[in-house]
Amino acid sequence: MKKSLQFIFAFGLLLSSMAVSAQVTTSSINGRILEAENEPLLGATVVAVHGPTNTKYGKSTDIDGYYRISNMRVGGPYTITISYIGKNEIVLNDIYLQLGESERIEATLVDSTNALDAVVIQAVRDGIFDSGKTGTETNISQREITTMPSVTRGIGDFLRKTPQATVSEGGAISIAGQNNRYNSIFIDGAVNNDVFGLAGSGTNGGQIGVNPISIDAIESFQVNVAPFDVRQSGFTGGAINAITRSGTNEVKGSAYFYTRNENLAGKTPVGISEDNREKLDDFTANLYGVRVGGPIIKDKLFFFVNAEVQREEEPRPFDSSLYNGDSSIAEINTLRDNLISQFGYNPGGYENTITQLNSEKFTIKLDYNINDKNTLTAKHNYVSGESISPSQSSNRSINFENAGIFFPSETHFSTLEWNTTNGKNLSNNLIVSYTSVNDNRDPLGNPFPRVSIDDGDGSITFGSEAFSTANILEQKIFTITNNFEVSKGA
Repeated sequence: MKKSLQFIFAFGLLLSSMAVSAQVTTSSINGRILEAENEPLLGATVVAVHGPTNTKYGKSTDIDGYYRISNMRVGGPYTITISYIGKNEIVLNDIYLQLGESERIEATLVDSTNALDAVVIQAVRDGIFDSGKTGTETNISQREITTMPSVTRGIGDFLRKTPQATVSEGGAISIAGQNNRYNSIFIDGAVNNDVFGLAGSGTNGGQIGVNPISIDAIESFQVNVAPFDVRQSGFTGGAINAITRSGTNEVKGSAYFYTRNENLAGKTPVGISEDNREKLDDFTANLYGVRVGGPIIKDKLFFFVNAEVQREEEPRPFDSSLYNGDSSIAEINTLRDNLISQFGYNPGGYENTITQLNSEKFTIKLDYNINDKNTLTAKHNYVSGESISPSQSSNRSINFENAGIFFPSETHFSTLEWNTTNGKNLSNNLIVSYTSVNDNRDPLGNPFPRVSIDDGDGSITFGSEAFSTANILEQKIFTITNNFEVSKGA
């Protein structure tokens, strides 16, 4: 045992120096247990049991009556039992723990009239619990994720609970007035912000409008603005920390479907009278998925799986009779025919173009209770998306659709987390994560030089997009974070 603790301590110091930033994926409880006349009670036992998985955590109090249990599962309900030989037990039910917070639980044990019989007391939260916040932060629980209205099914929809956060129409997240590039976003300890800095949302896949993970797979969020916790760093705006759901001893699942179309949207704001407003052109925005979690080995090994598909199409209509340039529609069509016949290049249409966004997400997670002191979690998340953004014409510009961009994006991120509470006052949390992001822009149709023709009060443009169609962005991020904790006294 001594060699094991020495190894953890040395390994923790080594990895702490290697970590590029820190994040928290667990909760904890702490407090002080007293006996009569407010004397500290040495050796009192505090046992917390996570009801859905029967995962057990326990510690005994030190000479001053203090205890701390770290690296606990987020959520609940927990049943917490405080006991000592010859004293009445105190049992606390329906306790829920927040991500990254340390819940303070204190109690006074009195002598039992019969040392062989335990008296169970249903304690109330008021006067016993004091949330141990570590700075300016906001927690969004699973219940709030389920009940809060969401339009985009993205992370930004749930940051409205954070007073210091604002989300723009394009999805850019600003916290404490800072640019979104100064935020850090972690999911299960893996880096998920766009570290290259091109996505307005600040997340991987954000350049094409794809969320980094299905919201239905999220257990809870924590948004930190100015934390005192040294484990949370690497940002000057805010840190958005999320953890995914886990399986339990009960098989649970859901299937869901979200849709929007022209029948669920308002009419165009044309004119002043209601009679002048028109219904939008046909469009679709569909999101459907399924999740399931449960036990592989009861009380020991659990699984969680989530799969989600996104399909969106949005028309960009244009009435060519409204074009203000000198060329007629027949001349513009002749130009298109000449490009095809003489150069073998099809520039596409210019009137009714359609943008498309297709994506697939898949998450799998395994939780293993090795014993009462060690737990292991492994997770992999896959996100694939394709965006087709053809150029759009206006009354002052004819833009052939193949001047737009085809943009595929693919993200893999994996995490391995080991939590241990070996030792009376020692605990360790090791997170190893790997993130791979591939963003690759390509022209629509065949590659062709970009050409723009002045046409009186208008212009005509065809050919491949001039600035970014050759861009290939590959990111490989490997992170090791180790949090070694020694609790002492208060």
